[in-house]
Amino acid sequence: MLRLVLLALLALQMAVPARVAAQEAQFSSGSVCHTSAKPGETYADLVADASRWKCDGTTFDWDLTRHVVRHDLTNRSDNAPAPRFAEFERNEYEKLTLIALEADGSQTSASYSFADTQLGSSSLKSITELPKTETPPVAVVMVLDGGWWPEMLVKAKLVTEPSVEANAGYIHLLAALMCGLFLAPIIFDFGFYRALRRPFPLFHAVFCVMAAIQTAAVSGLIALLLPLSYQTELAVTYFSLDLMIVATFLFAYNFIEREFMQRRHKRILGTIAAISFSSAVATTFFPEVFDVWIDHAYFGVLCSLLVGYFYVLFSVRAAGSRMAPYLILGFTPLAFIILIQATTVFVATPGDVTAFTFDETWPQNFALLFEVVATALAVADRFFSIRRERDRAIDAARAMEELSEHDDLTGLLNRRALKSRFKELIAEGFTTMAIVDIDRFKAVNDIHGHPVGDEVLRQAGAALDSGADENLVAFRIGGEEFLLMLRGDEASKRAEARRRAISARTLSHVEGLEEPITASMGLLDFTAVSKDMEMRFGPLYSRADQLLYEAKNAGRNRTVEDTMAFFVPEAQNARNAAA
Repeated sequence: MLRLVLLALLALQMAVPARVAAQEAQFSSGSVCHTSAKPGETYADLVADASRWKCDGTTFDWDLTRHVVRHDLTNRSDNAPAPRFAEFERNEYEKLTLIALEADGSQTSASYSFADTQLGSSSLKSITELPKTETPPVAVVMVLDGGWWPEMLVKAKLVTEPSVEANAGYIHLLAALMCGLFLAPIIFDFGFYRALRRPFPLFHAVFCVMAAIQTAAVSGLIALLLPLSYQTELAVTYFSLDLMIVATFLFAYNFIEREFMQRRHKRILGTIAAISFSSAVATTFFPEVFDVWIDHAYFGVLCSLLVGYFYVLFSVRAAGSRMAPYLILGFTPLAFIILIQATTVFVATPGDVTAFTFDETWPQNFALLFEVVATALAVADRFFSIRRERDRAIDAARAMEELSEHDDLTGLLNRRALKSRFKELIAEGFTTMAIVDIDRFKAVNDIHGHPVGDEVLRQAGAALDSGADENLVAFRIGGEEFLLMLRGDEASKRAEARRRAISARTLSHVEGLEEPITASMGLLDFTAVSKDMEMRFGPLYSRADQLLYEAKNAGRNRTVEDTMAFFVPEAQNARNAAA
């Protein structure tokens, strides 16, 4: 009896693997099949009913909460290393159980929570380790509980080595480097803003910050560095991209040259920026409103906005904008990626596991890098263009100022220039003032006519002009009256030489004069009081004019000079007297 019992038990033990092997035979070599189950139903329960399994890519039963996916590995060659990891799209779930099936029917399993899964090559990828087996597995079964996207397991890849290291691989280092590159232009943006006081560098800075956050989010850096929930990660990922696009629209609104932006262009850019922000808030924070059609709504709106954006860019480019080509070139790669994403969304049927998917993570990162570089160059170009425009405007203003401060007839500085520069001249040591007036000038006009009179004034101005003498500045302050400001030693002698030069120059350069042209001069040396804080032009000019009047009364063609010595301390007076 004991022998019979032992033989029966042995036969039963051998029958179980045989029965399991018979049931497993329903799956073709290399197939990926899936089914949905109620809580509590095991893989053994499911494999017993072949009719429940689907291997043709049809959708899951969404009314059930447990989903099972079986990857058949019998198509692998004998020499091929056994897979050790599963990589799939990253989506939140409650529990994932992996079962490795061996050829003899034995099973090894391991369970993971969402927090247990390793981050993959981006925030969109997850990696889990497969259960270890004594012999290479012939199939891997994935049981998902509490997950919304079982399709990710159908498209899972079973690999011998993970695409990135468990903590931070080269992918994450590259992402960190790119984030640094995105943030670098911000320093120049703030510098440009301080210099220009225009808003477009600030919008470019916002774009760069959002591009860095977006890259950190989709590349998994944020998940590695910050203890955020998955839902928060998604919100950061989606909203940073949307804010970056809003900043792009507002940047263009303020960046493109005003002369090429018509009212309708501004209206379009302002409108699409507002719609883009509204769409971002709705799809990021209220996704339940859109249900499974959220991607359709999001990309439908975004593609429509991009049509309006490129319409404006190409319109202003046709009008002659220098900045528009930068924006077109910079945004085109990202727009192309968005178009591919939109195409996959609108072509696929919601829930279809066989639909083509596009991992935009790294194409998008490089597209953003390209756009940051292109727009940074555009900002620099715009900055220098505006600086050149301002420099030309300043030069033109200075030229106009020079014209407004010069006498048209003689080319000397005029009374306006004298008043505006008087304090500066005193500070530079010009403390001698001489008023020169041409004698009997009215008679010159009456006898020889105004053309000759004008020529006399021109030659008189040439005689008084400082020329190479940097210690003398000549002004024509009205009619036939001139004023000299002098500094340095022997200022009165140099002024007298200029006065006498009027006769010689007019005689040699003006034809038809019967008598020499002479001039009278009143000269005032106010060096002693030049440091007085209350010193003004009016009193000095009045005193010099009085000296000129005295020269006229004394017979003309002479100089009367004086030294202003009041306000000088007594000690200084004593030293002057002793000298």
